[in-house]
Amino acid sequence: MFSFFYTNMRVKFISTCLVSLLITVLPFISCNNVNLPPVAVLEVFPSFGDTSIFFNFSAAGSEDDRCYAIALQYRWDFDGDGLWDTEYSGNNAIAYQYQQPGFYHVFVEVKDFEGNTATAEDSVEVFGENPIGILHDSRDGNRYRIVKINDQWWMAENLRYGTIIPTDHEQTDNDTVEMYRILNFEYLDTIGGIYLWQEAMNYQVTDPQGICPDGWHIPTQKEWEGLFAPYPRPYSILYYGSKGLSNLNLDLRNGGYRTTDGTFEDVNIFNGIDGQAGFWSSSFTIENHLFRPYSCYFDSESGTLWYNLRIFGELIRYYSVRCVKDN
Repeated sequence: MFSFFYTNMRVKFISTCLVSLLITVLPFISCNNVNLPPVAVLEVFPSFGDTSIFFNFSAAGSEDDRCYAIALQYRWDFDGDGLWDTEYSGNNAIAYQYQQPGFYHVFVEVKDFEGNTATAEDSVEVFGENPIGILHDSRDGNRYRIVKINDQWWMAENLRYGTIIPTDHEQTDNDTVEMYRILNFEYLDTIGGIYLWQEAMNYQVTDPQGICPDGWHIPTQKEWEGLFAPYPRPYSILYYGSKGLSNLNLDLRNGGYRTTDGTFEDVNIFNGIDGQAGFWSSSFTIENHLFRPYSCYFDSESGTLWYNLRIFGELIRYYSVRCVKDN
């Protein structure tokens, strides 16, 4: 009786060990007699950015026919020059910061325990910082930071040319360029002038120079659209914001409706001029004998960028002006 009991216990013990062994070993066993190369998978985030950020590369989705992905080894080529930038390691994810702008092919090579390899490829586009200069406006001595983007010089600050008038006074067609400025608080004294479109165009709607210095003009609709074309959204929103690498600093709350009694509807004394910010374009259309100028609306916090036609009525829109150097 004892012998039978002892024998049963040995059988149960051996069965338990075999089950544990199979659970451990089965993931490493393939139905294939020949070990196939692994399957390499590469994911990139983000696919575009600038030299200030780290790009994240992951090969975590890579697989092997023997189901032991934990044993796979990885090495990386970040610029597609055919030279591996890292040695093999068990790290299936890595971050990398590019020092120069450009379009880069990225490769990962995955190796299994028998030395079989597979590669995966993706690409990233890296933007760099733009050249910066200074524009001296000889008309009033103002100096503006300018930035060269896509072979064109743009003002990186809002134009502040003209005579400041109270907001309960109209901007009119006279011999003086007139502007509104919000000077109640020190931090609001950086947005430059706010102009009616006709005032910004110096009441010469067919001359794109408007109130810009000689050799400069108010951007056309095509120039505004072309400014953002090379940079995919949502990156372009960040790229052109106040802390973006473009140095263009478009993210200024700098516009508002002005009612007939001289009140700005969008002014908020705690946050500056509210988020309905915009910049005038020299392009326009005419509908029903009314001018409808184009404007560019930009707000990086909400991730917004769009173009619109403005029509003049009881509520009048006043915007800022950026000037572009003539070609």
